[in-house]
Amino acid sequence: MIFQSWLHYLSEYNLGCLFVFFLIENLTLIYLSVILAKIIEYENTKLSKKDRKWIIATLFCNTVITLLGFELYQYEIIKIDFSPSLFSVLFDTLILIVVMDFFMFCFHFLAHYLKWFSPIHKLHHTHVETSVYSLYVLHPIETLGFGCIWLFSITILDFNYLSIIIYLILNLAYGIFGHLKTDIFPKFWYNNNITKWISTTKFHSNHHKNESHNFGFYFTIWDKIFKTII
Repeated sequence: MIFQSWLHYLSEYNLGCLFVFFLIENLTLIYLSVILAKIIEYENTKLSKKDRKWIIATLFCNTVITLLGFELYQYEIIKIDFSPSLFSVLFDTLILIVVMDFFMFCFHFLAHYLKWFSPIHKLHHTHVETSVYSLYVLHPIETLGFGCIWLFSITILDFNYLSIIIYLILNLAYGIFGHLKTDIFPKFWYNNNITKWISTTKFHSNHHKNESHNFGFYFTIWDKIFKTII
C-alpha cells in the first residue's frame, strides 16, 4: 500500500523535519487554492497587507494540526483503514462529511454566540465581501479549534485512508468555492430535490452579510433543522 508505506517512510524523520515537510505541504495547498481562485475570478484575488499575517498564522496552525495528527497516528491513537473496499471508501466518505459538517456547524454557531468566542470569530467577518483569502483569515484559536474537531472525528471512528484523502480535497474545494464572490453553482442547484440540501457559494456569502444565519458548511440541513437559514 503506497500511502501506508509513505507514512512509514515519514516516521523515520524527526519532528523538525516533519514540521518543515508539512509546512511546505500546507503552503502548497494555499497556493493551489489561490491559483484556482485566480482562474475563476482573477480580479477578486488580491491579497491585502493586513491579511498576510493572519494567513501566515493559519499556515502555521494547520501545520501544527497536521503534525499532531501524524503523531497521533504513530501512537495508534488515530487508526486508519487501509483496505481497498469500494463500499468502505464510499460509506466512510459520506459518514466523515456528515459528522464533520455537524461538528463544524455547532462550532461555528458557538463562535457567533459565545461572548468570549464572538470577538475572535469577528476577524473572519472583517471580510464582508469574500475572496479565496477569506478562507485563511482566521484567528489562530479558531484555526486550532477546527483542527481539533478534525482530529477528534478521525480518532473516534476508523476511516478508510482514501475517504480521508477525498474528504480533505472536498473540504478545501468547498472552502474555496464558499468564499468566492462568483457563484459557481448553476440555477438548477437551488431547486433540485437533492442538490438544494447542499451548500453553495451564495449560501455562505449570505452568512458573511447576515451573521445570524447560514452556519452550515457542506449541507443546509442543520440550518433548516435549527431554523437559522435564509
